Amino acid sequence: MKSIVQENWEECYLCGRNRTADPCGLEEHHIFEGNPGRKLSEKYGLKIHICGERCHRNGAESVHKNKLVRRTVQAAGQKAFEKVHGTREDFYRLFGRYYD
Repeated sequence: MKSIVQENWEECYLCGRNRTADPCGLEEHHIFEGNPGRKLSEKYGLKIHICGERCHRNGAESVHKNKLVRRTVQAAGQKAFEKVHGTREDFYRLFGRYYD
């Protein structure tokens, strides 16, 4: 499913750079990890494009290294889910917690 969180897939969701600014280009990131989080992220369009090296994996402010950044993205994912797919309770039933 197409992302419900990010419209422009030509720019990094976190820093706004275009795909050529990072040596790895832009990569798809599923907002909720693990099982079933990744599958649910795919099913409900809870994914973003971010710089592969800088914002995804290795930068100090990357979603995989910085808990505050990760939680901010997850809160945005929850908000988008509630706007498009259902209620706050529906989100909790699927994901098991709130992120806002």
